[in-house]
Amino acid sequence: MDYGQDNKENDMKTNIRKWALAAALGAAAAAAGSPASGAETTWKASIWFGKTVLTEPVEWFAKEAAAKTGGQLKIDITYPRSKPTESIDLVNSGAADIAFFCAAYHGDKMSLATVIDLPMFAPEDIQTFIRVEMAHAEHPAIQAELRKSNVKILFPMPLHQSQLMGTKRVARIDDFQGARIRIPLVLGKVLQEYGATTTIVSPPEAIAAMKAGTLDLISMPYPSVYAHFKAEDSSKYVMDNISLGSQFCFFGASQKSWDALPAKSQQTLLNLRQAAMIRYSELYAREDPATVAMFKQKGLEFVTFNPTDRARLVARAIKHWQTWVDEREKQGLKGREVFEFTQAKIRELGRK
Repeated sequence: MDYGQDNKENDMKTNIRKWALAAALGAAAAAAGSPASGAETTWKASIWFGKTVLTEPVEWFAKEAAAKTGGQLKIDITYPRSKPTESIDLVNSGAADIAFFCAAYHGDKMSLATVIDLPMFAPEDIQTFIRVEMAHAEHPAIQAELRKSNVKILFPMPLHQSQLMGTKRVARIDDFQGARIRIPLVLGKVLQEYGATTTIVSPPEAIAAMKAGTLDLISMPYPSVYAHFKAEDSSKYVMDNISLGSQFCFFGASQKSWDALPAKSQQTLLNLRQAAMIRYSELYAREDPATVAMFKQKGLEFVTFNPTDRARLVARAIKHWQTWVDEREKQGLKGREVFEFTQAKIRELGRK
């Protein structure tokens, strides 16, 4: 019998046991430092449109998240004034765990999500819209689409109906002839049929273009978003009853960051969503009257868009709803399912 060989085997077995023990201790230490163990996690949130009354609900959301997780999850919000088209890149690069998204700026990656952006489709009542957006955000096809871009919806920002403000007076359909309008592409398709030229750029870029005389009108949620970007300072007219539709915008997290959270923290954030959205309706009720009064003090002319002509726009919009569905079905997407689901929710929740 070779005792030297036995000693080598014993030494090897001893080393293996040491390595196994070290690996186990390392794994335990790693687990102790992971979010699942209760250690603090800090998420970076980046909101491209800057700090405003519109960010009050997300600031409340961050404060409540910290309080209800006992400080285990903190959300650090910054307002870098980045481009709205960069939100996906921000969460994918790790520069942010949370960003603000509008589907209109990511139409190639959020094609199904843009159903909310269809012309004259979203409900005008903000309480109904809140419930519709929550249901929309939960649809499996929407979640699957966003997961491909590493995005998880935290909660939508319910936005007012988009109206028109700018340097061109629009009271009838014929007034759209030759008008240059900043409007989300899906929302603007119906206006193109009446001679309008549409484009989608960020609000600051749109206002700069209007000042330069290369843009006539801006369509945005009224009145809050106009006031935030001070569009009234470059405008002469406001058409506040045309109600062209709304947009699907939301605060979203990196799916990777979300998956790394303990289940208890995930549930805490989910439980805060409805209350955060309701704070928007409360905010609008508080701020909107003063905002409209400010527009009047600035001398803007309030132009009533002809109701009969608006009915014609709605009738024409229905064709674009079908086109939206057909385009997505041809791409192998669940366009019909998502459209019919959202339309049914609008009807159902609008009756409550």
